[in-house]
Amino acid sequence: MVKQFTINLNKGEGEVVVKMRRQERRAYLVLGLFALVFIILGGLTWAQNGALNDVIQARQQKLDRIRFELDSLKREATKVSKDDVMALARLENERFLWARRLEKLAEVMPSGMALTAVEYQNRVFTLRALAQVDSNQKEFEIISKFIELLKSTPEFRQGLFEIRFDQSVRKVMQDQDVLIFSVECLTSDPERRGRREG
Repeated sequence: MVKQFTINLNKGEGEVVVKMRRQERRAYLVLGLFALVFIILGGLTWAQNGALNDVIQARQQKLDRIRFELDSLKREATKVSKDDVMALARLENERFLWARRLEKLAEVMPSGMALTAVEYQNRVFTLRALAQVDSNQKEFEIISKFIELLKSTPEFRQGLFEIRFDQSVRKVMQDQDVLIFSVECLTSDPERRGRREG
């Protein structure tokens, strides 16, 4: 009797082919992902470039408009009268610069003292302050030191005609001895102004 054996010679080859097909699929998948990433990055770059071009174009239009307005103002030769120049000169001489003065005041303010109010009326700049007082301190000594400090600070003193004491009250607030006082800073000579108005 003859025995038959069936041998599948393609079996080993099939596994190799399957592995190769898997590797090819992976390679195509990776290549596809790279292509997708490059397409997305290219699209983002193109969109950003378009947005920047829009911004540049808007700024260029604004610059052109400003240049046109400047040129038109140069062409309109506006005449300035002597009265306008004199009014501007008076304004420059009589103006009272607040911000710099108050900044300097905050810098030189002694410890234990605080501003409670600032008022400007009829060319008088009034400072109201509160100071802690020891029982052995004299009221006027504190006030005169403060006035001298203001007078000796050029950035504060500049443009002021006189700095003088106005009024004071000594009180006990929350078990603390406190001096409430005010100082007047005159921005012009009141006698000269009275003569001019009379």
